[in-house]
Amino acid sequence: MGGLGPDLFRLGEPVRVDGDAGIISLAGVEGTRVVTSFLFRPDGRFLLLRRSRHVGSFRGRWAGVSGFLEDPTPFDQAVREIREETGIPRSALGGARQGRPVYARTAGRLFVVTPFRFTVRRPAVALDWEHAEARWIAPRELARFRTVPRLAEALRSALRGERPKPGTPHR
Repeated sequence: MGGLGPDLFRLGEPVRVDGDAGIISLAGVEGTRVVTSFLFRPDGRFLLLRRSRHVGSFRGRWAGVSGFLEDPTPFDQAVREIREETGIPRSALGGARQGRPVYARTAGRLFVVTPFRFTVRRPAVALDWEHAEARWIAPRELARFRTVPRLAEALRSALRGERPKPGTPHR
């Protein structure tokens, strides 16, 4: 599952980990909280989105429905991103599950990803400007795609997730 893999750290780099508070501090690395949602149809396929050339990061890579954490809770942010990026309203979502955080690192940024899994009753998708393409794939097919960092781990975490607590604000 997610966890703190060795790919997050560089030799000689000062690191501070506070497990009680859920904080990892790396000198010179900005922590960024994001949500990623995996939308599943009744046939077991989930929505994979290819990021457009208009986004600021990971252009052309495949991802779930993702966004920076701005709303009071990760759950609220996930629902908002789904509506904005796919046109799927909250009323069409069911079976919500929230996985444990997954950590992914680029040179100067540590992403703390809160993954979600939803089932969709209406799988018609209307993409916004952030995505160039959408595909419904089986989970076993994910390895064939060039994805954002640690997407497979986020998917596994979301699949093992628990029912989210919508009223719990993020730290």
